Amino acid sequence: MQKVYHLSFSGKRKEAVTLSREVDQVNRTTIVEPQETKRIIVRDFFALIETVPNKDDQASIQTFLRYLQSLLRIKQVVPPVVEIMTVIKQNKPLLYHAARRITLPSSNLHMLFQLEMDIMLAHERLRQYDK
Repeated sequence: MQKVYHLSFSGKRKEAVTLSREVDQVNRTTIVEPQETKRIIVRDFFALIETVPNKDDQASIQTFLRYLQSLLRIKQVVPPVVEIMTVIKQNKPLLYHAARRITLPSSNLHMLFQLEMDIMLAHERLRQYDK
């Protein structure tokens, strides 16, 4: 689900900016309670897991990286990033490794690909928010 926003400069439409559902997630999490914010983050993550294929094509990688960028922008709570990265690595290995390869060491996303934990514990922690 994408929204297209048209920007106007001097009354003329110059450019259309497409924002994905992942970016909208950041905006809507600023108005709810912290527990509900984490619940939204986890639900959106499971929706991402179901919709993004385990492929190393450019569209899938970009969708995944945009989602990760949106997680880093959340200020209200600390998102369960370690759990999310662990589940992605386990469930979507082609996507994970393709995204890891194109992420530069100087990128703010690079550190996310260094995170890992026990997969069972990651699932357990994420399930506590997906109720």
